[in-house]
Amino acid sequence: MGRKFACLAVIVALAVSFFGCAQKAMKLTPEMETNLTGAAKTGVFLEIYTKYGLEPGVTVDKLNAYDASANDYYRIGFTATGTYTVVTDTGEHYTGTFKVKGHWEAHGHGTDKCEITAPRNGLKTLPENPIVRETEETADTAVTAEPSGTTICQPLGDYIDTNTPSTGRIIEKVYESDVNQDGHPDLCVTVIYGSGIVSSAIVVYDVQNNKGYILDERMTCDYSILGASADLVAVCRIPYGGKAKTYGTLTIEGDNLVFIENKQ
Repeated sequence: MGRKFACLAVIVALAVSFFGCAQKAMKLTPEMETNLTGAAKTGVFLEIYTKYGLEPGVTVDKLNAYDASANDYYRIGFTATGTYTVVTDTGEHYTGTFKVKGHWEAHGHGTDKCEITAPRNGLKTLPENPIVRETEETADTAVTAEPSGTTICQPLGDYIDTNTPSTGRIIEKVYESDVNQDGHPDLCVTVIYGSGIVSSAIVVYDVQNNKGYILDERMTCDYSILGASADLVAVCRIPYGGKAKTYGTLTIEGDNLVFIENKQ
C-alpha cells in the first residue's frame, strides 16, 4: 500500500511539473519590475492601437512573475492586469480592462497573450478601426483596396522568408498598389517579426520584374500599412520606444523602398 502511495505521489509531482502548475513565484528587483511593467504596457498599447487607432493610457494594477526558465536558458514569465483609457478626437473617454501574459528573456521581452475588454463609455462601445484623418487629405484611404486573387504569390513569400527572421513572424493583409509607377500593381504587406523584441517592416514585391523591396529600420522605427489605393499606399511610422506617429506614403528610389512623410 505504501508503495502505491509513493508511486502516486511521484506521478502527481511529475504532472504538476509538466503542466506548469508549480511555477515558482519570483521576487523582482525594482528595475526588473519596471521592465516587466513596461513590457505589459507595450503589449496593451499595440493591441489597442491596432484595433482602434488610438493611443491608450495604461495602468498596471497587479504584476506577478515566475521562473519560466528551461535548462540554462534565462527566462521569466509574467502576468499583469489593469485598466486602460483612450480618448477620441471629440474628447470622449473610453475605458477597458486587460490581462497580459508574457515573457522576459536574455535578449528581450515579448507578449504571449493580451486579453482586453472593449473600450466603453457608459453603455456605448468604441467602434474598431476608425479612419485615420491625417492620411485622408493626402489619399483616399477610407476605402482600402482589397487584394485580388493574385495576392497569393510564392515569390513574395520567398522574399519575406529570406529577408526577415522566421521566429515569431506575422504577415498581415496583402494590398495591391503601383508603388514603382510602372503601370503594374505591386504587392504590399506589413510583416511583424521577432521573439524578444518585435519589429514591424513593410515589404513591396514587384511581380512584373520579380523584385522585392523592404522598408525595415529595426530598433529605430516601426512601419505599418494603413490602407492602399491603386497607386498610393498610406503608411504609419512609429519610433522605437516612442508614441509619436508620422504618416506618409511609399515610393521606390533606385533600389530602395522609401517612406515619404506627409507635409500637411
